[in-house]
Amino acid sequence: MKRISRRILFLLLLASLPLSMAMARGVTFLVNPSYSPFSYEENGSLKGLAVELVKLLSSEFGLEAEMVAMPFEEAYTKLQDGGEYALPTLVFTPQRKSQFNWVGPIAVTPTYLYARDDSRDIRSIDDARKAGKVGAVRGYYSQQLLAEQGLDTVIFDDETTLLKSLLEGGIDLAPFNYDVYKHLTENIPESSKLHATIVLDLDMTYIGFSKDVPLDTLRMWQEALDSLKSSGDFAGLYEKWLPGRPVPGIYTLLTEEYPPVTYMGDGEPEGFVIEIVRELMDRNGMKEEIFLVPWTIGYELASNLPNVLLFSMDQTEFRKPLFEWIGPVGRNTAYLYGRAGSSVAPADLEEARKVGTIATTKDWWTEQLLIDLGFTNLKSFLDPLDTVRQLMSGEADLAIFTDLTVSELVQNAGYQMENLDRLLEIQTNYFYIAASRGTDPETVLSLQKTLDSMKRDGSFEEILRKYVPNVLITPLLFQSSTPSTVMLQSVVNSLKIGELASLTLEENGSTGYVWDVGISNPNVLSLAFVKHGVVDTGKESLTGAPYEVEWTFRAERPGECVIVFSLRRPWESVHPIKTFAINVKVE
Repeated sequence: MKRISRRILFLLLLASLPLSMAMARGVTFLVNPSYSPFSYEENGSLKGLAVELVKLLSSEFGLEAEMVAMPFEEAYTKLQDGGEYALPTLVFTPQRKSQFNWVGPIAVTPTYLYARDDSRDIRSIDDARKAGKVGAVRGYYSQQLLAEQGLDTVIFDDETTLLKSLLEGGIDLAPFNYDVYKHLTENIPESSKLHATIVLDLDMTYIGFSKDVPLDTLRMWQEALDSLKSSGDFAGLYEKWLPGRPVPGIYTLLTEEYPPVTYMGDGEPEGFVIEIVRELMDRNGMKEEIFLVPWTIGYELASNLPNVLLFSMDQTEFRKPLFEWIGPVGRNTAYLYGRAGSSVAPADLEEARKVGTIATTKDWWTEQLLIDLGFTNLKSFLDPLDTVRQLMSGEADLAIFTDLTVSELVQNAGYQMENLDRLLEIQTNYFYIAASRGTDPETVLSLQKTLDSMKRDGSFEEILRKYVPNVLITPLLFQSSTPSTVMLQSVVNSLKIGELASLTLEENGSTGYVWDVGISNPNVLSLAFVKHGVVDTGKESLTGAPYEVEWTFRAERPGECVIVFSLRRPWESVHPIKTFAINVKVE
């Protein structure tokens, strides 16, 4: 239902934005001619996924896109200088966020550090620093990322020469976007001697627009892209250029290796929260890919981009105002662990603050918890398996893990739980699906209400017990992030700021009669959520049968307003067959 409405919304937007269409005509696209399969030049013609996408989007407006081949570094500088330009293959970074405007994503792909098979084992950035020479393409984000990590880089003009140097031994490591690497090496037999090492980043590729492009024009392009994603046309384009690769949706779902909560199984993400999220998506008619990334990468993207769902995230006082929360979907307890038989066994937190080193995992809530508790003797690692190894090797005296995940982490690091002693309980937390700021509030509320429904119908417990049979389920079933909701009455309704109010009516779209809703003062009261065919099983009514529609409103600021409900056939007459109004006062 929602995906159909997106298409209708886009068509309405298109009809109402003649000025923006005129502005769109003035945008010039600066295309990187050596970034296959996204953009490249062949026999004087520009080709690639991004090129074809720009053409397709432009045709939606009845325009022919103006595209100019230009090396990335030159195009990037031109974009920074202003004017009405766009770069259709710009990777989002926090540093670039304020410099450009963003429409997308059009690709979500990991960037790895690649090495020759005869090189030393690379399992961390520290290993990469000791590996020798590292190459990068001039102006690419990977060059900046490597510099931030303290790696000295050899600069190349393009990825073809970068790859050639890696193969010939001129450099020891080189970063490549996975999809670009596959296309670069498909006709190079020697590339079989290369392999991916660590994930350097997750490239969220957007169409980057200069700051001079009007906001209405940007909104039009984003709506057009979302419409292509909803209709399936974007997936068809992706299958042509990147068959079998995950297709970025309207929402980006990110998770990490955190068994049994979330982890990579047989080539697919698995875990009890993965199954819960998939069920939430299915019941809401959303078909989105799930990307497994290191926690630090996922957390940074969710902190800077809208429409990102990151899971699972423990809710702490520091994080609470930074995200919207759907859940809880689980809970765990943080403990300090030591090596079995070690003499380092603090009796309380005060003693623990005095030990030599405590190993933590970077940006996990357990690390932030110790920081908040005044610990200064911490050593942070990107990979939780390295946290285990540091403890077991004696490089760290203690390490912090949760009861839910420690067993599998220890096993995956090559040890047994008998090698560890659980020492001090630190804190118990609930964890959630975190939605980034700027994510559609209707989507957040819809997913939360669906989760509440799963807890009522037993499906939530069924999924959880598949992975954690002896879990204490009762506290989770009675916890929810859904704000309290009151039912609207026909008399005057009084609400407090932030409170939700709802009303459910019956309609039958097959007859053409649908409810139209108007709010006299949307600054006082906003429409937060609309749900068609609301039933606990998540199934919609049969075609042609009446169904219920639930409207949920959010009190925004003090004032008074009127909600007007009108039942009409929009194409027949402006006169509704039934109308009524509800008065609302927000205090």
